[in-house]
Amino acid sequence: MNDTMKAVILAGGSGSRLWPLSRQQLPKQFLTLTGDESMLGATITRLSPLIDKDDIWVVTGEKHATGEAFSELNGLNQILEPSGRNTAPAVALSAALMQDLSNDDPVMVVLPADHIVADKEAFQHSLKRAVIAANSGQLVTFGIVPDQPETGFGYVQADTEGMGIHRVIRFVEKPDREAAQKMLDEGGYFWNSGMFVWKASVILAEIEKHLPEVWSLLQGMRARWNSGENWQEVIRENFDKMPDISIDYGVMERSDNVSLVSIDIGWSDVGSWDAVHDIAAQDDDGNEISGNVLAIDCKGSLLRSESRLIAAVGLEDLIVVETPDAILVAKAGESQRVRELVDSLKKGSDKYHIEHVTVRRPWGSYTVLESSGEGYQLKRIDVLPGAKLSLQSHQHRSEHWIVVAGTATITCGDMVKIVARNGSAYIPIGETHRLENRGKVPVQLIEVQVGDYLGEDDIERFEDDYGRVPELQINDLLKKDDVERFDALPVA
Repeated sequence: MNDTMKAVILAGGSGSRLWPLSRQQLPKQFLTLTGDESMLGATITRLSPLIDKDDIWVVTGEKHATGEAFSELNGLNQILEPSGRNTAPAVALSAALMQDLSNDDPVMVVLPADHIVADKEAFQHSLKRAVIAANSGQLVTFGIVPDQPETGFGYVQADTEGMGIHRVIRFVEKPDREAAQKMLDEGGYFWNSGMFVWKASVILAEIEKHLPEVWSLLQGMRARWNSGENWQEVIRENFDKMPDISIDYGVMERSDNVSLVSIDIGWSDVGSWDAVHDIAAQDDDGNEISGNVLAIDCKGSLLRSESRLIAAVGLEDLIVVETPDAILVAKAGESQRVRELVDSLKKGSDKYHIEHVTVRRPWGSYTVLESSGEGYQLKRIDVLPGAKLSLQSHQHRSEHWIVVAGTATITCGDMVKIVARNGSAYIPIGETHRLENRGKVPVQLIEVQVGDYLGEDDIERFEDDYGRVPELQINDLLKKDDVERFDALPVA
């Protein structure tokens, strides 16, 4: 559409209100809640007719880029945040990079990664109108035409005289129901979508004016990467100094240069299980049912199983979401309070809010089959064809691997050996080791860990293909030419 258009997709949120499906290590923007694409993938798809994929950038956490979301992010332009600092620092960094990397002043389309848009053509038409306004020097936001007095969104009041682009009068914090109804009755109020369009130079000028601390830190970083330093390393070293502030509060609510494009595009921020229920296909009794579910005489309920059978009789207006390690049961209309559950989980020692039983990794996945708390743990490890784990060691546990499918290449100390199905290998405590799949079919093995401490942070990485450690020269540790075929390594 425009040679100087860029898109920035904000994908750093935690999605805690969609627990137990959404977890810290794999939040909702990387999940497939409707259709065949993840929410991030769908966001990119609806931009693709107007903006080339090479001009789309994703701002996300470092932990996502090398963790469970690796497959969703692989191949995309990424700006990685070492910690969460809200949207204003993310927007500031993105705008500066868009200018400096392209040596231009592009129009930026800024979108959250975790929204659903049912009418893509209407969205694209509205985006074209917003780009015209942005090219004239305006900060443009999209206002959703409200259909109910929603208390979960902020509102934007705009002067709706005339057609097309409307001047923004003020932003309104999330209201109570009475105030929300009053705004709908008055007219001229829209839900704040958190979607924006502006020229990089315009938003940077506003940041300089309204957020001087962000501006000062940003200029220091720009000086370093424009002198030849790696910009991602500069961000990693300095981002934690940024204030935690949203672009709405820091700039949009303070600026007198904001315009609004009103849109009716079948939009949802999918901020709760109630919202998922509202947008999903429902049966004649108002139920949204997915997965392994047997329901009799149920009405107005969301029943979602990821693994085990949910057998439901006579339920009405309930939300039931099952995963292999947790079950959520909530009254319809109360699912915003799931965040309170997650806050309580954070106070405990369990990992229910952090990760699933099956944890995706760049090389495949692992599934915790049993964790006894008695000094041993049982896992299933699945390694994709052509993939390999990092070269690593553990200080507190030994591992015994039994290959049950495929053919594994196993490094243990200075020896590299091939283990076929039904073969096994023993990895002593402290020994450098690696698991690889050099074949064309997946490798699956059962891992028995034994030790005083079995946490995932007991990993010292020496070499990794996925950026989780700096590249090291380790020829002294590993003689890769020493490969022999055998049925099993000795078991201690």
